[in-house]
Amino acid sequence: MKRIRIRRIPAVLIGLVLLAGGLLKLNDPVGAGLVVAEYLKWMHLGFLRGLAEGIGVVFALLEAGTGAALLTGVWRKAVSIIATALLGFFTLLTLALLISNPDMDCGCFGEAVHLTHLQSFLKNVILLALAAAAFIPYRNLGEAPPRKYVSFGIIAASLLVALLWSYLRLPSVDFTEFAPNAELAASQDNDYQQFDGYKAYYVYEKNGQTGSFTLDRLPDSTWTFVRVDTLLRNEFPMEEPVVALPFTDEAGAYQDELAVLGRVLVISVYNPSGIGGRKAARIRETVEAAEANGFTPLVLVAGAAPDIAGLEDKVYRADYKTLLTLNRSNGGAVWIDDGSIIRKWPACNLPDGKELGRLAQRDPLEMTVKYLTRGRIRAQGYCLYLLALLIFI
Repeated sequence: MKRIRIRRIPAVLIGLVLLAGGLLKLNDPVGAGLVVAEYLKWMHLGFLRGLAEGIGVVFALLEAGTGAALLTGVWRKAVSIIATALLGFFTLLTLALLISNPDMDCGCFGEAVHLTHLQSFLKNVILLALAAAAFIPYRNLGEAPPRKYVSFGIIAASLLVALLWSYLRLPSVDFTEFAPNAELAASQDNDYQQFDGYKAYYVYEKNGQTGSFTLDRLPDSTWTFVRVDTLLRNEFPMEEPVVALPFTDEAGAYQDELAVLGRVLVISVYNPSGIGGRKAARIRETVEAAEANGFTPLVLVAGAAPDIAGLEDKVYRADYKTLLTLNRSNGGAVWIDDGSIIRKWPACNLPDGKELGRLAQRDPLEMTVKYLTRGRIRAQGYCLYLLALLIFI
């Protein structure tokens, strides 16, 4: 019995890593599909690109499910064989990446953590060594109590719910370069004149104490938001991370500056063939509502524009991957204010005139904080929920 418990330690460690990696991919299944597409291109299997997203989802579910099974301890022999095979496959794959050294990311933890090919390979070697210590020989691994099978069943259903949420809505936490609070810069030679040289600090209060925080280091939910202080930067703004959102008009001239001037609402369509009549009508309504409430509406399209009568002068061309990174939802919206990304909407929940009118009266920085905090609380709450299932059932 003592030996079985000792062997459970490396099994739990492997389970934590696999569950974390799977959850990060399930948080962003479209991004997981992009990673798989890069792998297919590297393996000269680009003709299978249409299957990339499906393959990415299957691997994410397999990875997260195997991690949950290891943590709960159910079906130990079968799960240990699956985990070893999965880690062996990942090790060989990352070894091939290390040798060929392509310009791509392994995607082990989605967009959240980027590893070099060497780091990815070493991680998998360590996990494979832990698997050998935990599982070999594949016998006398013990049995999980019956309640753990209930725990695993609930977790498995919860993983499917998380996947469905990400598909229908947007990732709860955005790890892309176009995440809210990212600063956009026009790709033309304008010396980034749009940046005013100021930085925002967010003041929170807790138990009578106040503190100032930057947007990438916000406090937990026990603190109460008070106000936003805008202070002069000590350094030239170009030293702040910025990303470009290049797009052109029908004549091929870059019009990037339109996205960094004033209050802008961008509708991104990376797959025009997926925009039917109902979606096109909803986009038209949103564009009209945005214009009526002081937003500059832009419809960025990859490829041939969908049939949206009356919006021809607002349609611009952009790269497929750029639009997919800007908003994971085909036909989704992004609010940009003076070059800073404020928040995003999925195509199924585009803002109406009433919502845009209300937002136009609010402080954009405050809205960014609320949007990011809500997503982080949702993600943290989901992880705590899974942890509770693992511990108490």
